Amino acid sequence: MKQVMFTLFEGQETLYKSLVESSVQSKVLRNYLLNEYQLPNDLTIFSKPNVTGLKNAKFYFDQFTDEKLNNYVSYVKEKGFKANRSSIMRHVIGELISKLQGQNSKVSPVTREVKKVDVYFEKGTKAILENFINFRDRNATLERFILEEYEPKDLNYVMDKLQEPEQMKVGMDIKAFEKLDKLVDQINKDGVNRSVLFRDVVNKLISKLSNSDARQLIAEKRLEYAITDVIEVSGSKHLVNLLTDYIHSLEKKHNVAKKDGIK
Repeated sequence: MKQVMFTLFEGQETLYKSLVESSVQSKVLRNYLLNEYQLPNDLTIFSKPNVTGLKNAKFYFDQFTDEKLNNYVSYVKEKGFKANRSSIMRHVIGELISKLQGQNSKVSPVTREVKKVDVYFEKGTKAILENFINFRDRNATLERFILEEYEPKDLNYVMDKLQEPEQMKVGMDIKAFEKLDKLVDQINKDGVNRSVLFRDVVNKLISKLSNSDARQLIAEKRLEYAITDVIEVSGSKHLVNLLTDYIHSLEKKHNVAKKDGIK
């Protein structure tokens, strides 16, 4: 989660915050932007000149909300109109205020049933995940990804036995766990359980955030750990000799394969 700032019309922030309890103001805005907001048919409203009386307003956005807002800006620009994050947010806030004013009561925090479990991944997974999500936002990001995006596909990799198990404690709304359990029942395949799906969730989330193959990143992290272990046990000189021999072995295999016409 990170703090973001927008320039809103004068009075917009005050009016919005009068309609929503302080503890959930950013969350309500995030949920609306992600799940309900629609761009208007008339996109010229984002490029009106000489907008005056603007005031700075701060909220907290996660990776998904920030990405969704940027996508809206890109879409409007692709249609040939001017837009920026603040001009989009002024419309978002305006639409959300209209919705909230039609309700009879102030929006308050919703009671959530949070469940905590220990999950296990291949060593290095947690370190890679924390490169993209800080510890404080990890549970919320995983929960949102499961509930709003996750679809299990190609589970063969995560069904393999863990070589070096690594523990991570996760606390999420029970609805996220219920969705995983429901998916397990739908897949109905030997070896597929909630733990397997959770490993798949984390891999897919890492791939999304890094725009890379999570399996490769995790393998590289495990290699980094192995190199560190060899240095601590045998010293850097032994490591250099070991790696040199290994590289020569790989080159020899590559040359043989190339000679045989194998790429």
